[in-house]
Amino acid sequence: MPTNDSRVRHSSSGLRVLVVDDNVEGAESLCALLASMGCTTAVAFDGTQGLAKAAAFHPHLALIDLEMPDMSGCDVARHLRSGPVECPACLVCLTGRGHPDDRRLCIDAGFDNFFTKPIRPDCLVAVVAA
Repeated sequence: MPTNDSRVRHSSSGLRVLVVDDNVEGAESLCALLASMGCTTAVAFDGTQGLAKAAAFHPHLALIDLEMPDMSGCDVARHLRSGPVECPACLVCLTGRGHPDDRRLCIDAGFDNFFTKPIRPDCLVAVVAA
């Protein structure tokens, strides 16, 4: 659902957002939604690709799936927070799991925020606007 709020489109203009998710259709849909909000997007379909894209793309925001086949989203966040690559200003975990222990695990790994899938459009707008 694209936003009609021109303030969000203006504030997100030039914002680079990386989406890392092994669900290809979901990741591409999220990128399309972010693009409709004025963001420049890049997508990766596993953690290894995500780290490489982060190094090349220098995102301001990264939306990272928790469970991927090659490495967990928490591992990706730890690498981004401790590695030589400039880390995105904001790391957001997206997951189908919503247990309080999962949230705690993600925040401890370096995520700034945690949302269960599907992310509500108002939550996405708030993350992008921030």
